[in-house]
Amino acid sequence: MNFFSKVKSLTVVGLVFLVLFFSVASHFPHNVLSWDIFGYYLYLPLLFIYNDLGITDFSIITHIIDTYNNTSTFYQAMPGIDGSWVLKYPMGMAILYLPWFFIGHIWALFSAYPADGFSFPYQASLVYGSFVYTIIGLIVFWKSLRYFFKPATVSAILVIIVFGTNYLVHTVFHGQGLMSHNYLFTLFAFVLYFTIKWHEKPCMKYAIALGITIGVAALSRPTEVLVILVPIFWNVKNKNDFFNKLKLLQINWKNVLAAGLIIFGFGALQLVYFKLFTGKFLFNSYGNNAGEGMEFFSPYIYQVLFSFRKGWLIYTPVMVFALAGFVTLYKEMRDQFFSVFIFFVVAFYVIASWSCWWYADCYSQRALIPMYVFLSLPLGSLIENVFQKQKIIWRVLLVFVLVSLTALNLFQSWQFLNGIIHTSRMTKPYYKSVFLKTSIPPEATDKLLVDRSKSPEEILNSGKTFKSKVLSFNDFESEGIIPDTNLVKWSDGKVFELNKQNPISPYYQITYKDLNLNEYGILKITASIYPIYAPLENPLVFTATFMHKGYAYSYFGRQLDDQALQLNTWNKVEFYYLTPEVRKETNSFQTSFWLKGKLPVFIDDFKVELFTVDK
Repeated sequence: MNFFSKVKSLTVVGLVFLVLFFSVASHFPHNVLSWDIFGYYLYLPLLFIYNDLGITDFSIITHIIDTYNNTSTFYQAMPGIDGSWVLKYPMGMAILYLPWFFIGHIWALFSAYPADGFSFPYQASLVYGSFVYTIIGLIVFWKSLRYFFKPATVSAILVIIVFGTNYLVHTVFHGQGLMSHNYLFTLFAFVLYFTIKWHEKPCMKYAIALGITIGVAALSRPTEVLVILVPIFWNVKNKNDFFNKLKLLQINWKNVLAAGLIIFGFGALQLVYFKLFTGKFLFNSYGNNAGEGMEFFSPYIYQVLFSFRKGWLIYTPVMVFALAGFVTLYKEMRDQFFSVFIFFVVAFYVIASWSCWWYADCYSQRALIPMYVFLSLPLGSLIENVFQKQKIIWRVLLVFVLVSLTALNLFQSWQFLNGIIHTSRMTKPYYKSVFLKTSIPPEATDKLLVDRSKSPEEILNSGKTFKSKVLSFNDFESEGIIPDTNLVKWSDGKVFELNKQNPISPYYQITYKDLNLNEYGILKITASIYPIYAPLENPLVFTATFMHKGYAYSYFGRQLDDQALQLNTWNKVEFYYLTPEVRKETNSFQTSFWLKGKLPVFIDDFKVELFTVDK
């Protein structure tokens, strides 16, 4: 790299950093330690301030949430053993937050702010400390790219990644860089850099560095351990190279052992934490949330790539050139091709297998952001191929398209940050309605996916037209439905008696597939209830839920009280249930009444109706 090229490249880097700095400095987020970040971070104040890592005193959490309104529900943890709680997210992010936490704590101790782990000094330290990680990551990223590409190409890649993808939104504005993706991008930049250095000169210091960066990345998000595929397949372009690589690893077995032990050591921290507060080393901290899990046999590949709800290539279209660049990477940089390609394919498959593939409250596919470090290699190889080997018309066309797509991303990022592009309810019709618009057109919001934050009753009364059909009606008159011992003769027929021996009514069940829904449905359940004892003394509960492998998606349970039921007369009750976003069409809906008391209650005319939008 000659002097003038280096100056130009450094100028571009400096300008990028200035834009990022002014973006971060221009606004300070409100209550940044909330939602998922709250869960990442909790390890630190619990350990160093409250001395209660297992949250045996839940009043600590109650006080924090009451004071700072970090979350509406404490979904960031689940019950452990002996009254303890287990944090949902692994501790890798807390380790990365650690220096900024200590700076914030010292600041708070020597100021009027409470040293409680959440006041302004902690938030400010974490926001600006995260920006330090951002700059370090981009510098290492830039240095790594210089090994492969000309200064102009490196500058172009840097600008495209920062301003042409969802990197900018999630590093500066949304989550203010405290989400895992910004940190993982920096860690992956180090993985690339140390992979290059170790293969230039195999030595212990680079092996240890690789072990630390991969270990912390995996401890931040376990699936990121797949990045180990990059150094494993680096410089492997054929069968002979593979066996040569095995020999290289064998010769440098101490390096390999050191890196492996470090990676395992970081993972062991999480295992020990689980053992302490759950009694077992392996524990599913996502617990009984039926809506989240891996679907390896039915991944959401098309949705992740092309869905208007959150499709990566819809909202980050410039990355089409990174994917196309695998062709030129194979032809011109084969030493790097297999390591990057194998890692991308495997990691992308895992990302696409996550059942909640749309990652609510994010722009484009945030889980792919760390992977941009390695996707920059095929992107750079494509750019250099066009500029070195193609006619000028193709060069001009490539520049035009790259600039246009980067500009489109900046505009759509602005739309997202201003609520025009919705965080999770996007559809193709709505996208077309707001495309290149600076405001939401009238009635465009009707084209969004259903607002699941609203109650079923609110959705039914939203102004849309619904059609209904009766799915089931049980008046307990038909023979053979249930044993006669469960039935009681009434003046006008038979009714079902709930009592100590038979506390659960006959339940209605139907699979999601059999509901034949387009997007969602609302189930209305009605019944007649005849109590002869006060409901508060003899509690009766209505239940409804969709189930996946024994776990509930959205459990709805309501205890009927004295206001809902009058004694010694028939009371008509009704309940509404919004169908969830299920993982399998075979998942089933179940509804019934459950007598928690011991004295008789009578039920009749148990009906289930389905309401769907009338197109």
